[in-house]
Amino acid sequence: MTIVRGSPPRVIALVLAAAVLAAACGTATPSAPPSGSPAAGASAVPVASGATPEPTSSPWPGNVPNAIIAIAAADVQIEAAGKAMDAAIQAKDVAALAAAANGLVALIDANADYVATAQGYVGTKALADGYATAFTQLRSGASDIAAGTQTGDAATVNAGVASLGAGIGAFAVARRGLPDLLEQAFAQKKKYVK
Repeated sequence: MTIVRGSPPRVIALVLAAAVLAAACGTATPSAPPSGSPAAGASAVPVASGATPEPTSSPWPGNVPNAIIAIAAADVQIEAAGKAMDAAIQAKDVAALAAAANGLVALIDANADYVATAQGYVGTKALADGYATAFTQLRSGASDIAAGTQTGDAATVNAGVASLGAGIGAFAVARRGLPDLLEQAFAQKKKYVK
């Protein structure tokens, strides 16, 4: 099907695929952080299905525990961004879709430093590298979807859908090790931060 430049209903139909992909961000079974932790009830992360990282008895450097906790909180926000994109699609609201996609870009940007911090420590580097890859693809996809919906440029929307889909796949893989590292991050804060 040829999509006419500047035809919002057809652009919306194309972006429906992006909303379905974005909704997949929230399909994992969540589990709450340990009770009594500073962020208890504030975020949920998926149940781990990958290899469990070895616990460490020595302190993590600098702000690494806070970075892991922030990455876990971003997990819930990414799910909300996916739902906002889906709601905009259901309402056939191009402006809301662009706003939701721009919100995802802002969310990724706001958490980039936490990912970089976690990349600097050997015990959290593998997880953070996975998040860095996923965040790059998610950001690119959301940015293209926002730009394409605003201008009616189907090629840009198509590129965004492809990048978003790749990012969601990378995100699903990256987040598998997060629950175990989150538990360790809370333990680090409890043991070493007074």
